[in-house]
This record gives sequence, structure tokens and C-alpha cells, in this order.
Amino acid sequence: MSEAISFTYSLDPPASVPASSATHNGVPVPTSGTESFPITPGHSSRSATHAFYTDASTQLLAVQARINEVLTAWKDAIGDAEKHKEATGKVAYGQGKAQRLMAANKADEVEDDEDEDEDSEE
Repeated sequence: MSEAISFTYSLDPPASVPASSATHNGVPVPTSGTESFPITPGHSSRSATHAFYTDASTQLLAVQARINEVLTAWKDAIGDAEKHKEATGKVAYGQGKAQRLMAANKADEVEDDEDEDEDSEE
């Protein structure tokens, strides 16, 4: 039985970004793919389990590096093309994105509480 760590990715870049624009070391990075990193434990003086997890750890770091390469290539290719989705104009002190998300969440909770109160009165 062959063990491996695999990952699949599928990215949806903006239409304005050509598919060939994302590259890593001069090689185009596709918008989707599946990659597999085989775990091939060697011999260990400790145990077979130790050998397996030693190689699995090495392969997991390789997977992490590859995912980083793919996402960084696309992040660099897209650049500021999607910044408009987050544009909120001038943001005052204490009103950053996290603060706005917390306020929106609190408003949703109040609305949910009001809905529950209406249900309990009926």
C-alpha cells in the first residue's frame, strides 16, 4: 500500500487576469490541479512508525511549500485587481475591517434576539 499526502486546488482569478500570467520560476501555474507527495519511510533505528512519521513530516513541509508557491504566484499575478471588493473609502481610527465585522455580527445577533422575542410572544 502506497501512502501519500495529496492536495487539490481550484482558483477562480478575475477575468481580467490571463491564465498564463501566474508563473513560478518561469513555469506557468495552472488555476487548478492535484498534487501528490509520496511518503516513503526509510529505515529507522527506533521503529517503523518513527520512520513513517519522519518522512510524513518532511512531505508535509513539501506540500506546504508547494501550496505557498501556487498561491503566491496567483497573488502576484492578480495584484490589486480585486482590491475594489474591499474598498470602503477612508476608514476612521478604530473602524478597520475587524471592527466593522464585529459591529455587523453584533447587529445580526440583536436582530436574531428580536426574532426570538417575537416568536416567544406568540
